[in-house]
Amino acid sequence: MRFFLVLWAVAVFWVSASQAQTNIEDITEGVQLRSERIEVLSQDLDRPDANLIDLRNDIRSLKREAETQTTQIRANYAEVQADLERIGPAPEETDPPELEVIAEERSRLRAQAALLNGTIRQSDLNIAEADRLLQEIADKRREQFSNTILARSASLLSPALWGEASARMISQGEVFLDHFTEWQGQSKATGQYRLYIIYLIASLLGALILFIPVRYYLGRLIVKQLETLKPMASRKVMVAAARAFVRVIPGLIGGILFLEVLEFVGIIQPEAEALARMIWLSIVALLLVDGATLGVFGPHHDAWRIVRLQGGQVLQIRSLLFLSTFIIGLSLAALESQNIVGGSTEYTLWVQGITAFSLAMTLFLLMQKRLWVSDTLDKDAPDEKPGSLLPRFRIALQLASGVAIIATVIGFIPLAHYLMTRIFYLLAVAVVIWLLRSMLREAVRLVDKKFTSHHKAEEGGSLIYFWIGVVIDATALLAFVPPALLLLGAEWTDVRGVVADAFFGFQIGSFRISISKILTAIGFFLLLLYVTRWVQRTAETRLFPKSRIDIGVQNSLKTLIGYIGLIVAFTIGIGTLGFNLSNLAIIAGALSVGIGFGLQSIVNNFVSGLILLFERPIKVGDWIITTSGEGIVKRISVRSTEIETFNRSSIIVPNSELISSAVTNWTHKDKIGRVIVPIGVTYNADTDEVIRLLEEVGEEHPQILSHPAPYVYFDAFGDSSLNFELRAFISDVSNSLFVRGELRVAIFKKLKEAGVEIPFPQRDLHIRSNATSQGEIEL
Repeated sequence: MRFFLVLWAVAVFWVSASQAQTNIEDITEGVQLRSERIEVLSQDLDRPDANLIDLRNDIRSLKREAETQTTQIRANYAEVQADLERIGPAPEETDPPELEVIAEERSRLRAQAALLNGTIRQSDLNIAEADRLLQEIADKRREQFSNTILARSASLLSPALWGEASARMISQGEVFLDHFTEWQGQSKATGQYRLYIIYLIASLLGALILFIPVRYYLGRLIVKQLETLKPMASRKVMVAAARAFVRVIPGLIGGILFLEVLEFVGIIQPEAEALARMIWLSIVALLLVDGATLGVFGPHHDAWRIVRLQGGQVLQIRSLLFLSTFIIGLSLAALESQNIVGGSTEYTLWVQGITAFSLAMTLFLLMQKRLWVSDTLDKDAPDEKPGSLLPRFRIALQLASGVAIIATVIGFIPLAHYLMTRIFYLLAVAVVIWLLRSMLREAVRLVDKKFTSHHKAEEGGSLIYFWIGVVIDATALLAFVPPALLLLGAEWTDVRGVVADAFFGFQIGSFRISISKILTAIGFFLLLLYVTRWVQRTAETRLFPKSRIDIGVQNSLKTLIGYIGLIVAFTIGIGTLGFNLSNLAIIAGALSVGIGFGLQSIVNNFVSGLILLFERPIKVGDWIITTSGEGIVKRISVRSTEIETFNRSSIIVPNSELISSAVTNWTHKDKIGRVIVPIGVTYNADTDEVIRLLEEVGEEHPQILSHPAPYVYFDAFGDSSLNFELRAFISDVSNSLFVRGELRVAIFKKLKEAGVEIPFPQRDLHIRSNATSQGEIEL
């Protein structure tokens, strides 16, 4: 039997060893091939005509492959080391000999460990070499970009530049005219010229109908409905977006219709489709700017203006923004036309120079202080707001426009064109993201208002709205970064890599930090917190009113639901981030000593608050008396309890005081309480009659319980009166003050009608005369 076991062990070791050896050889071969590939790419990088983008993508792929494989190799290395530790070291000479198969397995594992260790080092070298090449590529691309932007060119005032550009424009016009003439001749030859003209006229009329009547109708239908609401900061953005929408959509549809007809009749050839679509997109951009500025500045609706400026200022700002959009669209179309009819460097520089100069002048005029300061000193005007950054922003943009104007004159046209176009592009992206952010905040506000309108006293909803708003703002800021990088000249692959690294995270030890995990954790936390608030509101408004649960128990249940929901939301949020909850328990245990010393009072109050909620010695609505004061319990929170006195002042009592000290609770089990009304009568009164009269008063009062029945207690023989007490129980002890007052009035009337006297305090005055003291009177 032992012999077969040894054979089985040898067979298993042999199979596993052969498989492991094959895997290690494949991994080692892959690392070696990757090293050779990186070496080839390094040599290609030194060529002057090297495609840096393709090289960078190849090197990034090799680096990612190396990182993935290195992780696997490290795991294999750890397994081999663990097997070596299980086998143990080789026996000493004095120890009994071990099986030969064990010795062979130890030698094999040691060889594997050495090979894996060398492979890991080689793979680490591959990653380091890839990082070096990527940095070198980044430096070269940055140098190429700088050389392109800062390249010295002809001045915009150069007559040669204008002459070459004029000639190129004339030749382009002739090419387009020849193309139209050729199309006209071909259409007439086929007999379809008149039909094509009808198609063009019909599509143009359709576009105009969409642009004018339909836009007017949509404006009245959508915008007018929104304007019936109360103007609010975020709601104004919704109206502005609606105005932009109704102005863009008709032009968008009409433009598509007209373009399709142009392509159908053959005026637009395939090589000219890009130019036609560029012109159409420029028109759409003009419509979008027109609608957005109309919504933001609201020249005809003062109440809905997001930026409160005067009518003349609004007209100038809208005109300048419209002009800048027209200049950018025209320049893009002019540059795109070179792909059809050909172009030259001088023509490109001329277009860029005219564009940069025009945009610089427009920007300088747009940033004038008089356009952004209200004559009526309206604090809503941008330059009038306390702490506004707009004045500095205006000055910076005016300086940039001045630099661009000078650059076009002295021969740095590419720099001026890059500076001006990027400023306007970034401003456009920022405005779009700001509009989307404001609309999201308004949507969240409406949802929050829907759930909190019936319970305005609760502040949980507004708190959740605040944190959701923070998340929206952070998301908007992050969303601005990728398009900003693209507009500033970064390649899409670079931006995609940055976004992917930021979104999917990076590794720190065994923990991976990523924006996706953070946003998911925050989303789960807020969602569960919102669900908790919804459950609390539902229980309070629908479940509790239909039950007979005491109001104090209802408050305790509601608070416990909040605590449980908060703990669950926090736990799931931490788990979503990737934290191991067992590690969290270890951290909590390590912090327990510090908590015991530094936060002893806070923890004591917290635990006392939980005891109050579970044991319920006091609850919301109870009338209690403590060493700190007397009043009605209004709220039991985590750390303290709020008591409202009968003077309408609030006493904040730590929960630990209510647990460790004596507390008088008038309404602990129920609201039944006893009232005592003392009364004194003259010594001439009939005690039996007095007792009967007082009992009648107690029985006649509507709030005094018949069981236990009221009774009269003969208290004492006073100095001036016989002292009685009327003792009775009422259903609600909180009304004891009013009941005692009403009983005193009733007793006074009853005794007066019966002729029973309520005596004044009586004092005997003794006068003694001392003859030897010359008439001195002693009292």
